[in-house]
Amino acid sequence: MLKASLLPASLLLTFSICTLASGQDKNEWTPVETRNYRDLSLPFLRLDPRPWVLDRGEKSISVSFVAANDVRKMFVGNTLKVYEDYENDVLNVRYRKGLGNGVDVTFNGSLISRGGGFLDPIVDGWHHILGLVNNLRTGIPYGQCVIDIPGSGPYHDAIGIGDISAEITKAFNTRLMGTVGVKIPTGNAHQILGSGNFDGAIDVQYRLPISSRWMMQFQGGVVAQGTSTELQGTRGLNPQAAIVVMHRANKFDNYVFQWQSEESGIVTGVGGSDSPHRVLTASYQRHFSGGRMAEVYITDNGDFVNTFHTPEVANIGPEPTIGVRWVTHF
Repeated sequence: MLKASLLPASLLLTFSICTLASGQDKNEWTPVETRNYRDLSLPFLRLDPRPWVLDRGEKSISVSFVAANDVRKMFVGNTLKVYEDYENDVLNVRYRKGLGNGVDVTFNGSLISRGGGFLDPIVDGWHHILGLVNNLRTGIPYGQCVIDIPGSGPYHDAIGIGDISAEITKAFNTRLMGTVGVKIPTGNAHQILGSGNFDGAIDVQYRLPISSRWMMQFQGGVVAQGTSTELQGTRGLNPQAAIVVMHRANKFDNYVFQWQSEESGIVTGVGGSDSPHRVLTASYQRHFSGGRMAEVYITDNGDFVNTFHTPEVANIGPEPTIGVRWVTHF
C-alpha cells in the first residue's frame, strides 16, 4: 500500500527534476532557425522556430550560409506551366538583444545570390544512391538558372540584398513565448530578391520538456503577406507551423529534428505548385563555452518519406537545402 502511494509522488518528483534539469541553460536548447527557401516563398516574411528569449543586456549574433537547390516541372495537360531550376545561396545575419522583462528584439538581413550553384552534381549523385535514376533532374544540364511561372518571369541569375525584418518576442512564462515581426521591402522585387511590399507576422511557440536530454517545441502562426509588386497571385494570409525535437547527447553535442509547414507564397493556379509547403530538417549542433555554437543542417522535401506517399510530412521545397551557422552570445 505504501509503495502504491509513493509511486505517483516518485513519478512527479522525477518529472520535476527532469524539467528543472532541462531548463538549466536556455541556450542548450536551440531549434534550427531556418525556413523554406523556395524561390517563390523567399521574398515573403517567415518566422523561424527560435531559441528562448534573451535576458536583459544579453546579445547574440548569428551568421549562416545556406545553399538551396531546386528543380521543379509542373504540367497542366501536356503544357509546361511551372519550370524552376535554380540555386539560392544566401548569407544571413541575425542580431538579437534582450530588453528585460522577458522581451527581446531581433533584426535580420541577408545577401542572396541566385544562379546555377554548385549542388547539381551532388544532388544527382545522391539520387543515384537512392536509386532515383529516372527522376525529375534526369537530362537537365548542370548550372542552369531559370524560373518561369504563370503571369510572372522568366527570371534568371541575380544577386543583391534581400528584404530586412525585425521581430519582438515576449516570454509569457517558462514555456510559452510569442513573436510579432515585420518585413521591410529592401530587396529588388523585379528580380524576386524581395516582394516589394511590407509583411507582418505573429506566432506563439511552446516548449515541452520531456527529460534532461529531450525537449520539444511547437510553433503556430500566420503571416500577412503584402501584395508583391512583381509576382502575380500573392496569397494574403499564410499560416505556418513547426514541430521541433531536440536531443542533448552530452554537454557539447545536440541533435535537432524539425518539421515545418506553410502555404505557397503565391497562387499560380497549378496544383502541384500551390500545395502546402512542408519540409524536414536534421541538424547537428556543437556547443562551446560562452554561449557559442556551431551548426550544420540539411533540409529536404522528403526523398525517403515521399516514397510512402506522405505529403503531409514533406512535400514542396528545395531539394536539398544545406546550411552552416555560427552563433555567439555576449
